[in-house]
Amino acid sequence: MTANIIFIFYVFTIAATIGAALLGIFKSSLFNQLSIRIAILILASVPITLFLIPVANQLIIRITSGVLTALAAYVLIALGTPVILGMFAARFVRRPLRQFNEAVASLEQSNFKVQLQPTGIREFDEVFTKFNNLTNRLQHEERLRKDLVSDTSHELNTPLAIIIGQLTAIQEGKHPATTERITLIKEQAERLAELVEQLDAYTKARVPDTEAPENIHLKQFCKDLLNHFHLELAQKGIAAKLSIPEDYFIHASRSALQQILTNLIQNALRYSGASELTITATDRTIAFADNGKGVPAESLPFVFERFYRVEASRNRNTGGLGLGLAIVHELVEGQGWHIHPELAQPGLRFVITLRPE
Repeated sequence: MTANIIFIFYVFTIAATIGAALLGIFKSSLFNQLSIRIAILILASVPITLFLIPVANQLIIRITSGVLTALAAYVLIALGTPVILGMFAARFVRRPLRQFNEAVASLEQSNFKVQLQPTGIREFDEVFTKFNNLTNRLQHEERLRKDLVSDTSHELNTPLAIIIGQLTAIQEGKHPATTERITLIKEQAERLAELVEQLDAYTKARVPDTEAPENIHLKQFCKDLLNHFHLELAQKGIAAKLSIPEDYFIHASRSALQQILTNLIQNALRYSGASELTITATDRTIAFADNGKGVPAESLPFVFERFYRVEASRNRNTGGLGLGLAIVHELVEGQGWHIHPELAQPGLRFVITLRPE
């Protein structure tokens, strides 16, 4: 009886050692792929089975000599070992899936703050990282949406309140309809029209452009466009420079190109504080740069976001919903191009990469 206990203890010790060794392997960074872990378990089932059969044989000899008992023990070892190892493998999948399922359930409840924790298994961690990036993006979009409601309400309500207040006072005879009052009402009405125009322009920018592209002489096109802003540029003390070859042509929608450059010029006029802006064209790129105050590095990835403003209070001073650069991005992508911002030190540069002909 004592010998049997010692033998069982011996078997248990060996099994525990094998289990600890497997656990150590799986915690190693060299084996953080799910496929490798499962492969190791499959390969380990063979030597474990071969080890257990003679152990079981010795145990059967010590306990009983029945043929049926021995056969049952061999069948149990042959079938039980893969089952136990399979349960061990399922554990690697079950826990991450449970965490992922709970996160999706939270996301369905509009909880965009949910984050998945690393599992140590590469395949799951890659998916979890993408999921976390998505929730961060959704959280950012939700914040922009809420800001839109607040900002739009403020931007529309202020001029409306002024217009209604002034007209009511005139109607009730409290104030005369002077030229100054009519001018004020007109300015507020124009502000409302500009806000509505921005929203309409953004909506149109997201619709595929049906205008036929044409070959445009870029330097002359930019000269004509800058002439439209001559007074505003002079008032702001901004000098405009062109670094475009005389024989440079671009195949594009004329209205889209005009809107893109117009919005970039207006953005520089309103917010850059620059003394100079430059439009440069090379083989496959067009760059629009200013030497103004630029933007903080942390704001750079978001400048094309809808309703995003570097300064949260900017709309209260200059108007606008933060749609100008978002419109630029939509129009550029609609032409099959790509645009990205860069810190110009000083200032800000927008680089448009044209599609290859």
